[in-house]
Amino acid sequence: MQHSSIVGFLSGTISPETLAVEIAAEVAAFRASLKATANGRIVISDGPSFIVTKEGARRLLEALANEQLPFDAANYIADCIVMNDDFEFADDATRDAIFFVEDDSGRFTARDDDWRPTRKDTLAALALLD
Repeated sequence: MQHSSIVGFLSGTISPETLAVEIAAEVAAFRASLKATANGRIVISDGPSFIVTKEGARRLLEALANEQLPFDAANYIADCIVMNDDFEFADDATRDAIFFVEDDSGRFTARDDDWRPTRKDTLAALALLD
């Protein structure tokens, strides 16, 4: 994934739909690898240091809640943010919002059978940014 694509999305210059199309093949490859081997490989280009703000985290959560980004894509984007040293969080609420999307274990949901957050879960996480 391109660092500049994440920055563009978080900054509002790239739409969620455009980003979803741009990264669809690498998200699919990541998910296939994860399913086949229990290991997924995330590759993100380096870039200048970027501070993820509440506004950027809000864009990610809103795109997920409004189904502008499929969960797999939103989760992949959040993984890239968390795993790349070029991204820093403006505050704890921003960090928690990104980790909510990054976590695909079901830790944030009450369901054992589905690790994807519901719209209600996502809206609750979004409310924590206010």
